[in-house]
Amino acid sequence: MTIITLLMYATMVTTALLANPWLFFTSLMCLCIVIGFIASLAGVGGGVLFTPIMMAFTSINPDVVRSTGLAIATMSSLVSARPYLHGNLANFRLVLVSSVPYTLFAIIGSIIGLHITSVFGSVGKSIIRLSLGILVLAIAALFTVRGNKTDIPKPPRNRDKLAESLRLNSAYREGSLNMLIEYRVVNLQWGLLSLMGVGLVSGMFGLGAGWAIVPVYNMLMYLPLKVASASSIVLIGIGDTAAMWVYINSGAFIPLFAIPCLLGIIIGARLGSRIMPKVKVSWIRILVIIVMIIAGLRLIQQSLPLLVGWLP
Repeated sequence: MTIITLLMYATMVTTALLANPWLFFTSLMCLCIVIGFIASLAGVGGGVLFTPIMMAFTSINPDVVRSTGLAIATMSSLVSARPYLHGNLANFRLVLVSSVPYTLFAIIGSIIGLHITSVFGSVGKSIIRLSLGILVLAIAALFTVRGNKTDIPKPPRNRDKLAESLRLNSAYREGSLNMLIEYRVVNLQWGLLSLMGVGLVSGMFGLGAGWAIVPVYNMLMYLPLKVASASSIVLIGIGDTAAMWVYINSGAFIPLFAIPCLLGIIIGARLGSRIMPKVKVSWIRILVIIVMIIAGLRLIQQSLPLLVGWLP
């Protein structure tokens, strides 16, 4: 049985589920439990899996899917942010500085995404699917090559005067080493510029952006990996909440659809966080990469026939 046949079979199953509301919502919550479980083990937000899967294998309106994806990313952030802030693991000053460009461009991305689907109709939906498919494959590639990241990177010798003037340099207690780790923020201007693009992508596709914010903080601005992850979660809670309101005001956010998704994500994330010490996370990351590759290929397969016929 070929991959294309499997993809078509999965689409037929989801179409059958849509015919029965109770069965659909139960299946949707179970799917989100699995997504939340896998996402918590792999260290990614639920939105980065939910949005591609739902857009690739269901006929649900893309705007509804993207708004729910942002809600999932926001809920994951709200659940996790408090202990990170309380333990000073997240750099709150850096989050506040980052939230301005990230939130602004997340809102702009939401407006652009809604404009594409409303103005161009079916062609607009295909453009969104094609772009998302390419992006998802790029994210899968990023997850594959991120093995060279360091837990506590050494920043360059030159200091960032803007970061120092804003007092962004900080320290946190590393429990595994039982010591206080001091770190410096560098390349602040380039980091904020990168976060503009990340916010634009997050709002347009409803993915959440932990997959991109963490590398920006860790590899470009030289934050320790734990600080980068914790700060990323707090930033998502600010930026994606604002972007979600654009979809809410346009009527694209449907609570009846979002509630089982959010319940499933919460249950799955809590289950995943409890068994994380017993699971080999590298295998989970491989599973995430495989799922994203399949979803990305399916999105591209869905979009190309219509776009090829639309081109002159």
